[in-house]
Amino acid sequence: MKILHIYELGPLSSDTMGGIELAILELCKELVALGNDVTVLTGARNSCSERYIDGVRILPVDCLNTMRLTWSNSNLKLSRQALFPLAVLGRRLKGYDIYHGHIYMSGLIASYLARMNHAVAVNTLHGSYYPVWNVIANPVAAGFYRSCERFLAPMLAKRVRLQIHTAKYFAEQVLAWGAPADRLKVIHNGVNLNHFHPGTEPIEQDHSLPVLLTARRLVKKNGLEYLLRTMKRVLREERCKLIIAGDGPERPRLESLSADIGVSEHVEFVGAVPHSLMPKYLAAADIAVLPSLIEATSLFALEAMAMAKPVVATNVGGLPEILDNAALLVESRNERELGDAIIQLLRDTEGRDKMGKNGRRFAEKHSWKTVAEQTDAEYRRALSYPQEVKKE
Repeated sequence: MKILHIYELGPLSSDTMGGIELAILELCKELVALGNDVTVLTGARNSCSERYIDGVRILPVDCLNTMRLTWSNSNLKLSRQALFPLAVLGRRLKGYDIYHGHIYMSGLIASYLARMNHAVAVNTLHGSYYPVWNVIANPVAAGFYRSCERFLAPMLAKRVRLQIHTAKYFAEQVLAWGAPADRLKVIHNGVNLNHFHPGTEPIEQDHSLPVLLTARRLVKKNGLEYLLRTMKRVLREERCKLIIAGDGPERPRLESLSADIGVSEHVEFVGAVPHSLMPKYLAAADIAVLPSLIEATSLFALEAMAMAKPVVATNVGGLPEILDNAALLVESRNERELGDAIIQLLRDTEGRDKMGKNGRRFAEKHSWKTVAEQTDAEYRRALSYPQEVKKE
């Protein structure tokens, strides 16, 4: 099959790759390994020169520098989404069997291109902030984004042959909004077991203290302020160190909060970490922590499990779908529960080991190869539908 993946922030640079870009690239690499011809169409960052990454063709596009000017390594800007069609439409993008758009604007573009070329359109929604928009945005913005999601998600499901969700919670919500059940499929994210495995050499650290690690974009929805606040409680009971890997607009506020509540000596902000170094950071950690307000099937959680690390996480979104026996789940925004769970694991070496082994067993069944095989099978199922169904 010839497959075109479409996403505004595609995999352009390993040092700035976010979770969705990484997921697209890992999936596409495995689709190539299965014998497919795969291209990723994305907005440019600097150059529009095409390149190949492990057999995946990366095709950056731009129009009047709109993509370069709207680039951000920490979030997908609304302006970039709005301008992306100008960079794409009008180009010769013929000859693909599958046009696979990620999130909303790229999903609409995939639908349009598939219709023009009598091919199959696929859309992936990588989770949703719908349950927490009122917490992370002002009332006007929250109302706008919630209305957009409520309209776009089921509308796209009706326009494409297949809408993939990386977690059940939003698939069930879109179904309740009227999306056709036969168009929806849940395929969880995967993990690269060649890169993430026990026995990896850790990054050089002071090994005198247990290490808590979280790797998140520093934005409100990831709940880092609650983790920092509970550190004061944790440190009264147990000695440990928190490493925060990631960058984003919330970093100055979080660093100030850390100093204000008196935990900055025990918290290290290491900034954005190249994904190639994440195995070393996880190898140095004793516990991985995800204090998110909402999450789909977190790549960081899967990577921690693949490294046989126990996890403390909030019971939100798709996290319960993957963590089960590999984590202690707590209520979102509940600092006491979060702190108690961390203290419990810091004191329970045997429990940490058991959770880590459970997580590794789960991860071994959720490699990117497995995800690619599931996706490939869904592509072929979609292609097998009669032509009149494809054109619906």
